[in-house]
Amino acid sequence: MKKRTITSIFIVLAVALVVASKFLPYNIGDYIFDTFIIFIAIVAGFEMCHIMENTGRKVNKYLTSMYSIFNLIILLICLSAVDYVFIPLIQIASLVVYFLIILIVEAIRNRNKLSFLDSTKISWNSILACIYPGLLISSMLYINHVDIYAGIGGFSIAFLIMIFAITMLTDTFAYLIGSLIKGPKLAPSISPGKTISGAIGGLIGGIAGAMIMYAIIYNVDSWSAILNMYSLTWWHFLIIGLIGSILGQAGDLFESKLKRMAGIKDSGKIMPGHGGMLDRVDAMMFVSTFIYIVTMIIVG
Repeated sequence: MKKRTITSIFIVLAVALVVASKFLPYNIGDYIFDTFIIFIAIVAGFEMCHIMENTGRKVNKYLTSMYSIFNLIILLICLSAVDYVFIPLIQIASLVVYFLIILIVEAIRNRNKLSFLDSTKISWNSILACIYPGLLISSMLYINHVDIYAGIGGFSIAFLIMIFAITMLTDTFAYLIGSLIKGPKLAPSISPGKTISGAIGGLIGGIAGAMIMYAIIYNVDSWSAILNMYSLTWWHFLIIGLIGSILGQAGDLFESKLKRMAGIKDSGKIMPGHGGMLDRVDAMMFVSTFIYIVTMIIVG
């Protein structure tokens, strides 16, 4: 319990410092945040490869884990030169290119050991592990640089903070209310500890996180322009919080299902008391991908 508490404090402080770096001049914070997300994606990528290997699927763990770096390079090339709404198409195209890169590497590396079909299977497994978690986590890289398209300073940091607010308060409220009320299990075959009351509590927490962000944006002069320029109201944030919380909890269950299929309890051991990186960002990946889509709708 002590290890878990210390690790939790460290995680919160690390996130707070990285987000606060966004206020530094000359866009220094943008690249600090990029580095932070890339680190998360690489560690989570290695853990996902481990999960897939435990289910008997071979992957190229090094190219898979490095996908987020490739994705960031594509993003930096696209900034300003490509309309924001077309970036998802660029992402899909780059994913195809990366699949071909992995396929070529695997075909050359295993030319005397495996058939081309086997190399193709390894490449396909690898690209699936690039999508989850790499591509989903990388959605935060795109949100991080959305100010270029939004035309309002602070747009990106407001929505990045909202990701953490929705994710953390969903998790906190789900734990507190679930522990207090208990009751029927939500998905006993996947995650025995989760209850329906906890899931409802999580929804309340997610909505609270989004509404807190609305109040902050509304009352900060430099951010209030976001609401006026894009005609955003409190009920937009309520809906974002509700859907974000649902997706966050779905992401948590999805990762739990993957671990059960692999026969493991934690995705890794990098965080004492908390397991692996993937265990910590499973919900955030789904929330951030949803917020990325929201920013595309707003800015586009």
